[in-house]
Amino acid sequence: MTLNALRCFCALLDTGSFGAAAEAVHRSQPAVSQQVKALEVELGQVIYDRATGLPTPAGRLVYERARVLLDGATGLLRELKDFDETADQELRVGASDTNALYFLPDRVRKFSEQMPNTRLALVTRSTDEIGDAVQRGELDLGIVTLPLEGESLESRELFSQRLVLVVPKGHLLAKRRSVKLARLAREPFVLLQRGTRTGHALWSHLDGEGFLPQVVMDSGSFEVIKRYVGEGIGLSFLPEIVVTEEDRARLATVRVAGLPTIQIGAIWRRGAYQTRATRAFMDALITH
Repeated sequence: MTLNALRCFCALLDTGSFGAAAEAVHRSQPAVSQQVKALEVELGQVIYDRATGLPTPAGRLVYERARVLLDGATGLLRELKDFDETADQELRVGASDTNALYFLPDRVRKFSEQMPNTRLALVTRSTDEIGDAVQRGELDLGIVTLPLEGESLESRELFSQRLVLVVPKGHLLAKRRSVKLARLAREPFVLLQRGTRTGHALWSHLDGEGFLPQVVMDSGSFEVIKRYVGEGIGLSFLPEIVVTEEDRARLATVRVAGLPTIQIGAIWRRGAYQTRATRAFMDALITH
């Protein structure tokens, strides 16, 4: 039984197909199929039902044990590499577009200054996708919207994003410091879609308040929403962090009592070895 065969089998279950598994482990599809078949022969058990595309009960057990072995082997290699402080390393971090644009740049700069031999691989995905990738060991850290459930995940809160009302600079409310939600009943809105985590929190609050906004447009992108608010299409509720100094030439923010705050935190796989690069990045997130 080889680590390579176990890695191919785990990739098959993680991705759901031989083709996707082959891409994940950088092998050909026939090679992955052969590794899984050889594993079945060696174990004397069918571990993958090719008709249903699901693991057998024996296969589920193999997957669970193999994950522990693969994590241990990966951690050992990374721990050994940490002995050489001059060795090139890679740190894999997942974040949403919002955090990648507005929260991480200064922290990444500080990290790069401290760890010049480390290549930072930053991927942008949704919170749920990042959580899955961290649990599978494909990412070392994730910057996500909390809470995020996962038995194999640990997390640490980093900061809170306050939602504010965003209006065009020339709007009558632009010079107000605060406004009551009821005052906005007749205003048109460009709002974040419910399917996003921030959108879900916002809409849950609005529903709870019995406030039915007049939505003329919705979007999953903060940048798109800001552009259309600036054009006078409607008002919006956005995290204050996304309204930059450049944006304030055409946008103003107004506080609305009771709007929810969004918790942003770092997640990592429980029990995974924390390399010097991982610890340095966490330090940059917390202290900068």
